[in-house]
Amino acid sequence: MFLIRHAEPRDLDDLHALAKQTYFINLPPDRDIIANKIDQSLRSFASLATRGARVVEGVKGAKGAKAGKAVADARNHHAKHQSGHGHSTGLRAVTGRGDLFLLVLENLETRSVIGTSQVISKMGGPGNPRYFMTLERVSRSSRSLGMGWEHLVGRLGSDESGPTEIGGLILNHAFRGHPLRLGRLLSFARFHLIGIFRERFSDTVLAEMLGPITRSGYNPFYEKFTRHFITRAFADVYRFSQTSREFLETLLPKGDIYLSILDPEVANAAGEVGDDTRPARKLLERMGFVYHNRIDPLDGGPHLEAVTDELALVKQTHRIKSVSAAPRKGSAKAQRVLVGTLDDRGHFRLVESAGSVTEDTAVIERGFVEHLALEHAAVLGATTLDVEKPGRS
Repeated sequence: MFLIRHAEPRDLDDLHALAKQTYFINLPPDRDIIANKIDQSLRSFASLATRGARVVEGVKGAKGAKAGKAVADARNHHAKHQSGHGHSTGLRAVTGRGDLFLLVLENLETRSVIGTSQVISKMGGPGNPRYFMTLERVSRSSRSLGMGWEHLVGRLGSDESGPTEIGGLILNHAFRGHPLRLGRLLSFARFHLIGIFRERFSDTVLAEMLGPITRSGYNPFYEKFTRHFITRAFADVYRFSQTSREFLETLLPKGDIYLSILDPEVANAAGEVGDDTRPARKLLERMGFVYHNRIDPLDGGPHLEAVTDELALVKQTHRIKSVSAAPRKGSAKAQRVLVGTLDDRGHFRLVESAGSVTEDTAVIERGFVEHLALEHAAVLGATTLDVEKPGRS
């Protein structure tokens, strides 16, 4: 049995081991960066509790003063840490005033973390832009010479709208292809969170996919293009980019960059992903994410975007008032559902089960109910999943 929950300090070793399996900008194999992400995530979940608990305090009145004190403590804890970020240092320099939610997938049999994913409520914002490169095919022709050409051109751009960003999805290699489709669960959990707390997230969701990269860390776009302007090792630059991306605007060239006259590896890698990332890209595209010819200026990976309220998973998610167990094993309906809880301390849990959802209630398999810690729940949410053909994670 598997449980999605918020990341905790005790997960540091497991997350560090996962980060070593796959090269990802959002979760580099750096213990300090991972620890900082866990800390920021805990504060972000605590901030959800300060608002979310008020939604059901009339429903779970028996918690009384204890719940109110926990909510107040969470609010004070969040405010204390937020007040120290006025000058945008560390991870806040990249995320701006957005919240970072770091999720983990726990194998309940071994009590180990075997996967992770994350979502940032608002990536950057006014005065704190995100950067990308827009690709365009440009052609010229000469009537007198009877010839012409076409080249792939890139232009550095920026955006201060502060979209929601999803990323950092890693599943332990030993669990890929699992019949429960654990990679899909890690991905869908983020949209469940967005749907339950829709007001905290932007109207656009962004996925910055990693460009092709080898196990040894060789990225053709970076080595054949970016490194001409940023003369540091790929791993070092990505580690630094966790706390600042100002260098992209100051070091990369302005105006048209004719990528197709460089090494062929540059144009071939632009907008592409590696084998490890290809399943995640296909899943997002099936969900409605679109590639608008924008790529990462460091690794050349594609930026996929979607309108938040047009995503089926977000539309199929809503808050409920109760969760109950199916009367007997196997009696839950074949519909697959996600059910999540947030307690008054900011602790988040989510399971996927066979079951059914009405306007106010979810009915799921009995074995999953106990892992939701319903006695402490301040917010309950459910997502109905569309029936899909079996496939690999």
